[in-house]
Amino acid sequence: MRQAEGERTFGFEKFSSHGFFREVNRWLVEHVGIRPGDTVVDLGCGPGAVTQLILEHVDPQAGAVVYAIDPSPSALETARQRIRSAVVRFLEGTAERLSQLVPAADVVLFCNAIHLVQDKVQVVREALAVLRPGGVFGFNTTFFEGAYPPETLRFYKLWMLRAVRHLKERGLEVARGVKATAMRWLTPEEYEELLRANGFGDVRVHLQRQELSCQSLEDISEFSLFIEGALPGVPLQEACEALKLGVRQAFQEMALAAVPRNWLQVIARRGTR
Repeated sequence: MRQAEGERTFGFEKFSSHGFFREVNRWLVEHVGIRPGDTVVDLGCGPGAVTQLILEHVDPQAGAVVYAIDPSPSALETARQRIRSAVVRFLEGTAERLSQLVPAADVVLFCNAIHLVQDKVQVVREALAVLRPGGVFGFNTTFFEGAYPPETLRFYKLWMLRAVRHLKERGLEVARGVKATAMRWLTPEEYEELLRANGFGDVRVHLQRQELSCQSLEDISEFSLFIEGALPGVPLQEACEALKLGVRQAFQEMALAAVPRNWLQVIARRGTR
């Protein structure tokens, strides 16, 4: 497990502060059908951005409870400082152990993290196990097969080429043959099949397009799990600097103002029996 200082240095908070990120998460929160008295799980809550959105839909007077779960102690501490609500219970844990962490729930949300999980079958089964009959599992990700609009492929290739060139100039090499968990992407159809094969019905899949600025991609370049997926085997600090330099050069060379990117939004309901 990473040290807390490393988590703070290479965290997700800066990227999660961008408007488009709030928008895709708000869309999902609004479409899973949270009721005022529901028990809701915010799985992989990070610094608490989605937890705050959930709180807009629940009512303490109706008996609502929100479980905010994350494996990172430092992210949970940030969330605790950010959110002052008697409704929220902060828990340290992983998606693969969800049923051991929380009681029965009405909604499970897993925003921008399912691509990082190696055993996705286990996560889907854990979500099913904690949901009451008729409960809803919603998740989203921008790391899936179909995330890149075809017209952006040249940009991403140029970005990585510039980053790798910068590293080589400093005597550093990207590990070959390494497939990071963060890069194991599924297609929308594979996600739908995964859900149906493990007990979910009424699966809805929605693609949402957002425009990413150069600054937002520099910010994701400071996130440890993104760094490890993009440039495996390179020390975090050096890889971070290379990615940030590379994205700036790619934007300049292609004279771009923003880069379009697709988010996958998935909502699945457990059967009523």
